[in-house]
Amino acid sequence: MHRVMRGIGVGLVFTSLSVLSAGCRTAPTETRQLLFFPSPPQEPRVQFLTWASGAEQVEPGRTSFQEFVLGDEPVVQRVINKPYGLAARDGVVYVCDTKDLSICKLDFRNHAYSVFGHQGPGRLRKPINISIDALGYKFVVDPYRKQVVVFGPDDHYVTALDVPEPCHPVDVALFENEVFVLDNDETCQVVVFDRTTSSVVRTFGSPGREPGQFNRPSSLAISPTGEVYVSDTHNFRIQKLSRAGEVIWAKGAPGFRLGEFGRPRGIRVGPDGVVYVVDGATELVQMFDPQGQLLMRFAGPGDVPGALVLPSTLAIDASSFNEFSSYVHKDFKPAYLLIVASQYGPRLVNVYAFGSFPEGFKLSESSLATLPPIEPSKEVEIPASGMPPIVTPVEPTEEAGQADPTKSEPRTSEDLPPEVR
Repeated sequence: MHRVMRGIGVGLVFTSLSVLSAGCRTAPTETRQLLFFPSPPQEPRVQFLTWASGAEQVEPGRTSFQEFVLGDEPVVQRVINKPYGLAARDGVVYVCDTKDLSICKLDFRNHAYSVFGHQGPGRLRKPINISIDALGYKFVVDPYRKQVVVFGPDDHYVTALDVPEPCHPVDVALFENEVFVLDNDETCQVVVFDRTTSSVVRTFGSPGREPGQFNRPSSLAISPTGEVYVSDTHNFRIQKLSRAGEVIWAKGAPGFRLGEFGRPRGIRVGPDGVVYVVDGATELVQMFDPQGQLLMRFAGPGDVPGALVLPSTLAIDASSFNEFSSYVHKDFKPAYLLIVASQYGPRLVNVYAFGSFPEGFKLSESSLATLPPIEPSKEVEIPASGMPPIVTPVEPTEEAGQADPTKSEPRTSEDLPPEVR
């Protein structure tokens, strides 16, 4: 497993001449800032690369000839409206748009933007999360359809897996010939399908606060060796279980210090076994080893590149380095990409890289600067009862009595303890 520095350092920025990727356009600027986490004297391990929110950052702009032919004809804005789940493979980022009710396809390799899942038998009613297998099949969990909807490598509808009633599926993960679906209705369980037969082969989990039980879980992931990780949101913890549902460990408590959670949401596991947990309250991504020990964190609240605004989940991708190579510091060696979704703000899909500098390499202190100050916002309070605060959703859900992980939640402020700044 890649060595990860244990620490809580804040990010740093390195200023250099601006380089625009051939596949991802950003606003022209004289300089750009390279953002790393953690800051010296600890070893930087995560670099923020770039962001996108729609076609403008993916497709090339109009040529001079197109401007001459089209004149002042307005350009249709094709943007992501409200992202939640995402997945990435071979230079393409797939985003579940919970407002446009489709999958947005950001193809950085071919410089194209498109959508699918908005019509026909594969029409989505509330796409929440997505997982992709090695052949390019996409599995999209839809709580309003109460199904996992499957699209082929060509993005055409293939089939759907019916989650047993009562159900409110919110996440999906793949391992070998099995499909794992997280259900956060009153049963609070993991449903395991056989891909060949589409039949349910087992379930595990139940509502409660004991290890192996869940309270409104929002995300699950499978490690490269087959262990199941669950983001147990209203129990303010993450859990690691075997594929059969046997508890290995449960870690976490309500709070804002590292190793604690305000609102644990998306959880994913890297090819090296590092566990990534997105916290919607602190707007950080925390990193743990396979034993549940804290390693470090990256990102944080704010309205600047590299910060997050109500993040939901992330995707891990080791197949798309070429599409983002122009953003990587020339001496930084990425191991894989980390792509994090913000539900609000101007930067919805945020691309980071996990990696390392050569042994003994030192960033020039004269080239470093601190992040711009973050505007304070309302702080989340954890009630003494240990339950999360009640908030008013931005959008009403179609089906009462079920927890919708895409609901709006309060943000944290600059007044957070130093451990999470």
